Amino acid sequence: MSLPSSVSSIYFRNALCSISYDSQGFILLVWANVVCQDQELHSIYEHTLQALRHHGTGKLLTDHRLRQPLPLSAQQWIAQEWIPRAMREAGYSHCAILENQTPLGRLAARAVGDALSLPLDFRYFSTLEEARAWLSKA
Repeated sequence: MSLPSSVSSIYFRNALCSISYDSQGFILLVWANVVCQDQELHSIYEHTLQALRHHGTGKLLTDHRLRQPLPLSAQQWIAQEWIPRAMREAGYSHCAILENQTPLGRLAARAVGDALSLPLDFRYFSTLEEARAWLSKA
């Protein structure tokens, strides 16, 4: 995916994902088509938390179009541990999700949202433009 001109340089990158800041006021995660490893996944989410704090935003756009489905343990960790922590520590409040291109990938991403018991405002989108427009109004 080519990044919009409003996106600054890459904040952090590993084999799974790259993290950057969009001048419209949100953190952008762009996932790669690689198998998830726990250590790399935890690293991405730790750096995402740091980026949310650093840029003073509670908004995240996560591009799952190429991301391989996450294992159940990773889904549970995100829903039960990382999201509540990010809400507490960084004011995480809004998440725009560019949906995966495969049914299994979409199902895995939606399982995280379905497992939430906290009031995170999240929406699923098929285009980057729709996701950015929603976040800019949030």
